[in-house]
This record gives sequence, structure tokens and C-alpha cells, in this order.
Amino acid sequence: MSSEYTYYRDGFFGYGPDGTFRAYTLMHFMPILVTVGLLILVWYGRRRLREWKGETHLRFLLSFAMFVMEFSYFCWLLYVGDDSGKNLMMAKLPLHVCDMGLICCMFMVPSKNRTLFGINFFITLFGATLSCIVPQTVLTNVGPMHYRYYQFFGEHLIPIFGTVYMMTVHGMRPRYRDIWISVGVLSAMLVPSLALNEAYPGSDYLFLKLDLPLLPDDQYLRAGIYAVLITAVFHVMWLLWRLYLRGREKRAGGNRKARRSGIPETDS
Repeated sequence: MSSEYTYYRDGFFGYGPDGTFRAYTLMHFMPILVTVGLLILVWYGRRRLREWKGETHLRFLLSFAMFVMEFSYFCWLLYVGDDSGKNLMMAKLPLHVCDMGLICCMFMVPSKNRTLFGINFFITLFGATLSCIVPQTVLTNVGPMHYRYYQFFGEHLIPIFGTVYMMTVHGMRPRYRDIWISVGVLSAMLVPSLALNEAYPGSDYLFLKLDLPLLPDDQYLRAGIYAVLITAVFHVMWLLWRLYLRGREKRAGGNRKARRSGIPETDS
């Protein structure tokens, strides 16, 4: 797509001046706080949701919301463009970590597929969470008065919500082998990402060309470093998850002993 196909660059579907988005202010934290609030409600209502006859429709609605986030983004690119990719659609294909997480989550939520859940546990909970912590790497000139602001946070927070929802309501759990499945998925994305980064100026698939200190500029060397770091991060996530489960099992065991001895139970 060339610049001649960019329209509507003002108003809700356009951009504001540079610096419109201010990281670590209310405009940054509000979507995150709303998501956290909804997840708290899901936690307290998890049993009712599990037994609710319309719960399946709710999951399909959640999946459709993710589809809308992704599809509308490419429609927006077609009519408005994105200067960071030099207005080239080939620089904006869904080959980023969060795109893959969203697509997997879009199918995982209605199907309750265990393998897709494992991919979302590691890829989405890491990649999308990181993007929400440092959105200023992507968002600079949009704010609450712009479509792209809502699309960005929706694209990242809805898959996080969907993954945690499936854990909370349906008891889905990751497996150790899901680490290697997730690493395999990201490794498979490397081949087209490396080629597209070389072929199209403005492309930065998998952040292989992002200006980062202490990392080499060569994207092939950086890909190897990323692979090691991501594998390590996924193992840390797995360890934290196992520690959480172990702590919960100890609390549950303490409650069972309390019931037998007549001591009031503590919340687990």
C-alpha cells in the first residue's frame, strides 16, 4: 500500500500530534484497570458462570470481539495507513507475537483446545502483558479520542482476559510441553519474519530491528538471543505457576485438617 491510499488521517480514525499518548498516566492505566476489574468479577462469579446456560454464547462473543480487533485494524491500515511501516501493508502482516496470541485465543476460547491454551498461557500472558506495560513503543500520536488507542488495548487485553477467564472458569492449565510448543510456534514465525524484514523497509516483525541497547543490530544474531531469553522467561513463568499450585495445595491441605479438627477454615 502506498501513501496515496491513506485517507481520514484526522479525527477519530486518524492521528493526533506526536506525544498525544502519555505513558504511565490515566490514559495508559485505565484500560488495564478496567480489565483487572472485570477479571475480579469473573473470579467471584466463576461458579455461576460455569453453570450458566448462556456461558457458551459469552465465549463466542469474546472470540468475535478478538476477530473485530484484528480485522478492523487491517481495514484501518488500508484507509489510514501507519507511518511506522511506511504505509506498506506488507510491513503489517499478523506475524507479531501478540497477533499470534490473539489468533490462537480467538479459536481457543470457544473450542477449549488445550494446546492453544498452552500457547496463550506463555505467548499471550508474556507478550501482550509486556506490550501493555510499554505501549509507548507502538503508540505515540493517538489517545482516547482515537480508534487506534482502543484497538491497541483491545487487541492485547482481550486475549489476556480470555486466557485468564479460561483458567478461572474452566480450570484450564498449562503443561510443561506447552513451553516447547510455544517456542516452536515463535521459531516457525522467524523464517517469514526475517525475510520480510529484509524485503520491506519499515518492517519490524518480532521486534528484530527495534532499537534496543546492549543487543546487536544484526537481526539473525538478535533472533538467537531472543530465543534463549524467551525460553528462559517461559521456564520462569512455569516455575512461578508450579509454586502457586504448590502453595494452593498446602492451603487446601491445611483446610482439610482444620475441618477434621473442628478449627474454622481459612480462605484458599
